[in-house]
Amino acid sequence: MTTPDGSVPARLDRLRRARGLLTPAELLDLADQGVTVLDPFSVIVSRRVELGPENVLHPGVVIECDEQSHCAVGPGNVLYGGTRISATDGGRVTVGARSLIGDGGTRILAGAHESIVVGDEVRLTDGAEVLGDSLLGRGSQILGRISARSVELAAGLPYTHPDPDGRGGVLKGLGRVSGVLVAAGDVLYDIGYDLSETEPERQRLYHPEAPRLGPGPTLERLTAEHAGGVLAFERENRDFFASSVPDRGDEYFTPDGFADRHRALLAEQADGSCHFHVVLNSYGRIVGRVNLVDVADGGAELGYRVAEADTGQGVARAAVEQVLRLAAGSYGLSSLTAACSPRNEASRALLARTGFAEVGERLVDGETVVAYRRAL
Repeated sequence: MTTPDGSVPARLDRLRRARGLLTPAELLDLADQGVTVLDPFSVIVSRRVELGPENVLHPGVVIECDEQSHCAVGPGNVLYGGTRISATDGGRVTVGARSLIGDGGTRILAGAHESIVVGDEVRLTDGAEVLGDSLLGRGSQILGRISARSVELAAGLPYTHPDPDGRGGVLKGLGRVSGVLVAAGDVLYDIGYDLSETEPERQRLYHPEAPRLGPGPTLERLTAEHAGGVLAFERENRDFFASSVPDRGDEYFTPDGFADRHRALLAEQADGSCHFHVVLNSYGRIVGRVNLVDVADGGAELGYRVAEADTGQGVARAAVEQVLRLAAGSYGLSSLTAACSPRNEASRALLARTGFAEVGERLVDGETVVAYRRAL
């Protein structure tokens, strides 16, 4: 159908072409590639944008890309009204597949020499904004009016997965945040002006009844590569651990202080005086520590701690049983000792279930504790 040059459709086409944008008719023609544009008059898409099949663009979606920039949207995404994706002045935006973007408004803006990568099955809602050099891994989420600059959300499973320990990293709340890394299974949640100093928490804390899927916890001997995971584990559970054992002190939780302590532990392990272990869940996240210290004359002292979100799930017992087998086999030990506060009923019950017997009391850091022993 032809229209006079002065008609509204013709004028609209000329305006869009002059700005490097697809015309309404060309947006409708995207249906031949499997792209659904629900309102071609309110949707704005640059000609330079690479659109995969099976995308759905709701009314009011804007995807901009100038001649110096790159923008690609993979297959199967849903872009809701209020979504704006922009790559300008040499910026790059890459969106993976099957993501839900913009329910309640979302902006993804890459400027000069910035790169934003949005993985598969990501969810961005309720006014989320992504800026700078950012990486949103598979299954990650930003929920709420958060302006996130140069962040990394670790990849994991999507939000629909029943086990929160396996989901991608999450930002949630209201405010701004920059330069943070949120691990898989974690959520950084706060309502405030700047969330950058907020400590991430386990998503499971908000879903305590969620199932735990996959194989049980596994034990790994401590290495230098575990440092980052151990520090995150200790930071996240500091208050929880301090409620039952003496706190490690502020210096321990600083990057330099922790690095010094971690190197010292590895040196003790190398000379055979200690055996340190981390406990990993089925998604490779550190959820506990089990150690054998003061190795001498065929014996050693057992110590362990488990993340708050993983208590009462059999993690500690499984880890202790694994280290008992290592102690008797690989480490050649003949007995182990342990100690716990008389008020710590859960720990006392665990030691009894794993074959330890009470052998009296002793003094540790000025506190009277119950002493235990187990032959191997």
